Amino acid sequence: MRGFVDRIKRMEGTAGVLSISICHGSSAADVPEMGSRILVITDNDRPRGDAIATKLGEEFVSMRGKTAPQYYSVDDGIDAAINSDGAPIIMADPADNAGGGAPSDNTTIARRLIERRVENVAIRPIWDPIAVRLCFDAGEGAELPLRIGGKIGPASGAPIDARVTVVGLKRDNWQSGPWGRSGVGDCAAVRVGGVEIVLLAKRTQALGPELFINVGINPLTKKIVVLKSTNHFTFGPIAKKVIYSTAMAP
Repeated sequence: MRGFVDRIKRMEGTAGVLSISICHGSSAADVPEMGSRILVITDNDRPRGDAIATKLGEEFVSMRGKTAPQYYSVDDGIDAAINSDGAPIIMADPADNAGGGAPSDNTTIARRLIERRVENVAIRPIWDPIAVRLCFDAGEGAELPLRIGGKIGPASGAPIDARVTVVGLKRDNWQSGPWGRSGVGDCAAVRVGGVEIVLLAKRTQALGPELFINVGINPLTKKIVVLKSTNHFTFGPIAKKVIYSTAMAP
């Protein structure tokens, strides 16, 4: 796919081709109008533009099913992350990505990490404004029983009931991303065993590292960093490896 995009960029500005755009669509789309498109703009040469668009479109379609990353089950993904060299290992959770319309309060990966007593893990974000409010009421450093996530519906999984330590609080938190800086509302970070979880009051996907840093968590020091996002997170430069896992409710 990288080579395909680079070749298209080299075509722009040559032989009367002004611009070529790939509209990638969405794998989670539920309407036919959200399919992929190739748009070619030429210097007043419609037949040439149509021919290029058709050729590129056929090539694009021929890649279907060949460019997707490997997807792991939750436990297989955890095993792959634990057994990978270096750190941090990014474990992406595309199925519960708020950027694709998901609730972002699925608990499956977090639950298995806690049950398996995996150490040195950071997770974000689980959307739970009620839990965030309770953490602010308790204060940083407090220990309390807390019910986390699993509130929106069956696909969210069951909530996690645990005794947690509040390790960080931030009013009007923010993160950077491909589109610049964006606000994410109040955030609380809690620790359960060796797992630290960032809770959000405003539903959003994981983008930049500030969601961790602003609540006192350094993702560079973690073995596993779980992100509820598909591809828009900006952790690529620091990640030793990216693993994709499906977080489906049991």
